Amino acid sequence: MVNTYIMQIAQGNFVALDGLSRLVSARMLSVALAIVKNRQSAEDIVQDSFVTILKKAKTFKPDTNGYAWICKIVHNTAINSLRKERRRCVNIDDLFSLSDDNVSQQQLENTVAVKQAMSVLDSTEKWLIYQKYFMDFTVRDSAKSIGKSKSTVQRIIQGAEDKMKQYFNNQGTLQ
Repeated sequence: MVNTYIMQIAQGNFVALDGLSRLVSARMLSVALAIVKNRQSAEDIVQDSFVTILKKAKTFKPDTNGYAWICKIVHNTAINSLRKERRRCVNIDDLFSLSDDNVSQQQLENTVAVKQAMSVLDSTEKWLIYQKYFMDFTVRDSAKSIGKSKSTVQRIIQGAEDKMKQYFNNQGTLQ
């Protein structure tokens, strides 16, 4: 049924978009949400994905899996959204917020310690650590985001984690 709707959209029958939406929008939202971790952003990504589906429907091959094709569009749209967000966030150090009124003294001290430990990392290491621990990126997603191989990204992350462990061992905190 998904393939039929996509083919109808490719032929200019935009009413089919409504049927496609009813059929796959919930799954599209869950794919986007799994990547961006924010419902409002995920909803925006789904809308952007429908625009992409409209534009690319003519390139769809009818003998392939339409559902997988749509999920790939959502995935790529979400990753691109995160990349745009990354460009807006120039300084990774600014991502640490110390102003939450509900933070305990221990949480505050841990936040300061992590921020200090991250100061020993270069910008690529900081970004990859941020993606791994705060954005739940997979190694594959991180590799795509910086244009490096998965093995290179794994090595960089391991090195960054080792640097931070060494920092904490020397400082005697967060052990």
